[in-house]
Amino acid sequence: MTTINYEELSGCLSEVRIVDVRKREEVKEQGQIPGSHVLPVQELEESLSLSEDNFKTKYGFPKLSPQDPNLVISCRSGRRVGLAQEVLNTKGFTKHKLYYGSFLDWTEKGGSIIKPGEPYEPQE
Repeated sequence: MTTINYEELSGCLSEVRIVDVRKREEVKEQGQIPGSHVLPVQELEESLSLSEDNFKTKYGFPKLSPQDPNLVISCRSGRRVGLAQEVLNTKGFTKHKLYYGSFLDWTEKGGSIIKPGEPYEPQE
């Protein structure tokens, strides 16, 4: 696990998979980083026990992989990134990056956003 900052992330946005661990309502209201996927931190641990197909049906993107070096975890201010990191550690994730600056840093530095946010609505 390593960290990533705004400059690094903005330079490789098309090469990474950003998982935003905010609640869907927050993302709808505040917006989201283009290309990011929403998986609320409250659902993270349970989501990792789903099959590949069930994960994709529920969240709209491929299941997270412990060996994915292009995985970036983000939230609003960085606090929930730490909570997500605790869960990911217990599941063997070692290659991902943490964006502690998160959405507030992204917007403060002029990063483009999708607003209102368009989180995938879960399919049960």
